Amino acid sequence: MTSTDDTAAASTATPAAGWWRRNAGWLAGTAVLGALALWLPYRDALRQYRLFNPSIAVAADRHDWTAFAGARWKLVAAESVPARDPRLRGPLRKDAEVILLRYEVIPDSGTKTADLDTCRGAIVDAQGRRWETGGAALPRLSGPRLPETCGSGYDDAFKQVLAVPGRPFAFQHAFVLPRGQRLGELRARIEMKNSEKVGGRYLEFAL
Repeated sequence: MTSTDDTAAASTATPAAGWWRRNAGWLAGTAVLGALALWLPYRDALRQYRLFNPSIAVAADRHDWTAFAGARWKLVAAESVPARDPRLRGPLRKDAEVILLRYEVIPDSGTKTADLDTCRGAIVDAQGRRWETGGAALPRLSGPRLPETCGSGYDDAFKQVLAVPGRPFAFQHAFVLPRGQRLGELRARIEMKNSEKVGGRYLEFAL
């Protein structure tokens, strides 16, 4: 190759290298903006998903109150009610049983009843199966009447009762599960529907 050819090749490479140097800042900025364009929608979608599908467990104390969602919570009792129990005032499948969970909650000052009433109860087992409160299969129950929501309800005289700061408020969640479940192998959950305050967390109780 002649010296003329070498000079031409060098002159061709030099402008390309110079272009990269001149545009390095612009290219870096474009890369950052591209990454943000992907990350920000993902972050917002994840936050929205966690509002309706909490995935971070807060382990509740077995023997004391546990702070969660602007209140203190405690599982007072858990029991299994078989199909022939006289407290059941309606039909229940022979292969099923009712699990009754009784809770107490003490709202913090400033916590609204309406926010507590967005709670939902669930039970999960070691295999990941999940059951939610109530449902068409749940028969009517006799005995003392307790609210089924976490912030308000009605007592035996059909008088409205409300959760107020500084005072325990009792409520009950009832579930229909396959017969033969061992309470010690189940976990109960208190979840808040669409609550930014809990940030994708839920309260979990060992039974």
